Amino acid sequence: MNGELSCSALNCVHNMSGLCSANVINIIGAGAHSSMETMCNTFAPKGIKNAITHLPNMNMIGEIKQIFTKNSIQMIPIIKCEAMNCIYNIDRKCNADNIQIHGPNAENTQGTQCETFKNR
Repeated sequence: MNGELSCSALNCVHNMSGLCSANVINIIGAGAHSSMETMCNTFAPKGIKNAITHLPNMNMIGEIKQIFTKNSIQMIPIIKCEAMNCIYNIDRKCNADNIQIHGPNAENTQGTQCETFKNR
């Protein structure tokens, strides 16, 4: 990923004020032809159990930098992507400048989608 990721999945353990605190996120939807057919497989509902379980995937350095830098986004995760029909998918990694994960009412992975997806 070359750009920034913002996320509206407010119930996700990785969501920090619309930014993603995960170090690596996985977008699934291998045969997707629209954003509706994609999902953020890294989504996990907020809670102490998930916070502990997902601790190894936290972008600690990015989070610390973000605390001291309000003018730019420091939490920039690696985006692995299985959506082979997306124009931004290069070797199973997202190459978009700005990525938007949608899921304001998500309670699980199925409630999320990659709004940046564009069909080839």
